Amino acid sequence: MNVPYLLTIHDVNFLEEETGQRLDFRINQLRNKVKRSSAIVYVSEFAKKNAHAHFNIPDIPEYVIYNGNNFNDNSANSIEKNQINYVPNQPFIFSIGQVVEKKNFHTLIEMLRFLSDIVLVIAGALNTAYAEILKEKIKDYKLEKRVVLLGNITESDKIFYYKNCLAFAFPSLREGFGLPVLEAMTFGKPVFLSNKTSLPEIGGAHSFYWDNFDPKCMANVFDAGMSTFEDNKEIFKSAYINRSQQFTWEKAAKEYINVYKDILKNNA
Repeated sequence: MNVPYLLTIHDVNFLEEETGQRLDFRINQLRNKVKRSSAIVYVSEFAKKNAHAHFNIPDIPEYVIYNGNNFNDNSANSIEKNQINYVPNQPFIFSIGQVVEKKNFHTLIEMLRFLSDIVLVIAGALNTAYAEILKEKIKDYKLEKRVVLLGNITESDKIFYYKNCLAFAFPSLREGFGLPVLEAMTFGKPVFLSNKTSLPEIGGAHSFYWDNFDPKCMANVFDAGMSTFEDNKEIFKSAYINRSQQFTWEKAAKEYINVYKDILKNNA
């Protein structure tokens, strides 16, 4: 019996992150899955484009189905300040993710030297070599009082930092989707992103983008973006919240159901 096989490709970042036998294994693994597939779903147009650039995708149905936003407007009221272990006493920029090279967090630390009276808060597990690099940069720049590496945090902690930050920053170099972008938008916060890979696709027209990572240029983009946001706050907040609500797991589930129906019909 020929059982239909649906493949979802989130990204092919391993092409830049793996080496040697591990890379060969991942390439062959994905090639075999692609050959077996009756259809392919991608989590972004970028993920689709990047897969086509590196793999021989057969002439089969392809779909882009975006991930859902894990938060909603009710999240803003689900946490109390006294439950948080670290509460910044100054306006702060928030960022979150795996503490690995591709997240590019060190550029935020370097940018902070050109910003006044702002704290940087980064969340993510600190058991990586890249975390040690961040710690060294903080020490070298004498920013111990202005940069806080939180380590892993709870969902309620995350909501607190999204809700109370001055802005959300995500200078990542490689993203198949970029869920934290939507999470921050849920709270109407100004969003500053790398212009790499899928982030412009997810961030949309009202996010602010870094096209290079020179720290002074990044600070200039941040200052200009914050000024634009403050001058048009209600417009931007509404745009962010509305965009965050366009990405739902319910919508993704319905689209997947339609894909399954198409596959079954085509293989009947």
